[in-house]
Amino acid sequence: MSNQQLLTRTIRQRIVEAGGYLPFDAFMQAALYEPGLGYYETKTVFGEKGDFVTASELGPWSTLAMADLVLNGWQQMGKPKNWTLIEQGTGSGRQLVALLDILFQLPMRPPSTVISVEHCAQLRERQRKLYSARQLDVALVNSLEEVQETQYVIYYSNELPDAFPVSCFHYRQGIFYERGVGLNGDDFCWLDAAEPMQHAPAIAAELIAAWPDVYISEYSPALANWQAELARIIGRGFVFTVDYGYSQQEYYRQARVEGTLLAHVEQTASEDVLSDPGSRDITAHVDFTAQVRAGEQAGLKPLLWMSQGGWLAQSPSVQSLLQSLAAQNDAVSMHLLAHAKRMMMPFGMGEVFKLLIQSKGLEAIKPGYLTQFDHLGTL
Repeated sequence: MSNQQLLTRTIRQRIVEAGGYLPFDAFMQAALYEPGLGYYETKTVFGEKGDFVTASELGPWSTLAMADLVLNGWQQMGKPKNWTLIEQGTGSGRQLVALLDILFQLPMRPPSTVISVEHCAQLRERQRKLYSARQLDVALVNSLEEVQETQYVIYYSNELPDAFPVSCFHYRQGIFYERGVGLNGDDFCWLDAAEPMQHAPAIAAELIAAWPDVYISEYSPALANWQAELARIIGRGFVFTVDYGYSQQEYYRQARVEGTLLAHVEQTASEDVLSDPGSRDITAHVDFTAQVRAGEQAGLKPLLWMSQGGWLAQSPSVQSLLQSLAAQNDAVSMHLLAHAKRMMMPFGMGEVFKLLIQSKGLEAIKPGYLTQFDHLGTL
């Protein structure tokens, strides 16, 4: 029996044991992260042979821009001699390696401690081999719970919270019902809970008032715990989050009546998130308003929120490389410039992907080169 068949049987058994209904977040947790069986535990996820391509596979652009942010953050922390760099959801580990290569060349002290937080055992092993081959001292941990509080920290993630298991809801005639998974013969199917939700998601009343009588979407309870863990770890420092998502006003707009859930199979997006668990990625866009609120409750101060396109275009290191490649005008340069265009332009990844900067324990300010592009006030 294949891993996929074993995972399908495991989830079916859980549905039966739960009385025929399993909350969607439990289904998503198993589909993506079930030890030894889930998507991230068994599949080749990243790169041209994977199911999707992340920013780190599209040239050096996001890594250069992140290095500019790290340099600015280190300077604002007072240029400490000892500080910690944390990346979570590192995936292949390639971006962390590339970032360290750049940081070692900048006029700054490199991090005295580097930590990679990766939940999946397969990816941790893949990273371990890469870091060992590059002779990099990177501590690999399973979760943020394993990380001790540290005085000076810069933390970043790239496409992390979109993979947090989400809770789904079905809004019908003014009542919220949790949306879960049931069985239709041998197939998984959507199923509403029999009773209304006791605690409705924290969505602005004026947005709900504009919805039609039937509205389907999702929200991420995991955001609050994640933000609380980051606030626990960081004495003084920064959190840089890069992911695709919206403000709450855009996320739950009247016309978005079926939410943002998507599956990715062989670099093709699909709305079918229930079929063949373990064979496909499942994601939902990030509600950045919810992240900012959760962070503020935990002690993280929001500094800036903006589009990825604006962030990359204004980053000094990115601008320098763009000018250099444009002057070379050869095949390799044109290839890299095409990737840059994909990441920066609104019709590519430039608008839907966002950068959120948060700080803790500092009188921090947003990077000067990004100030005029900040849209934090819209959250």
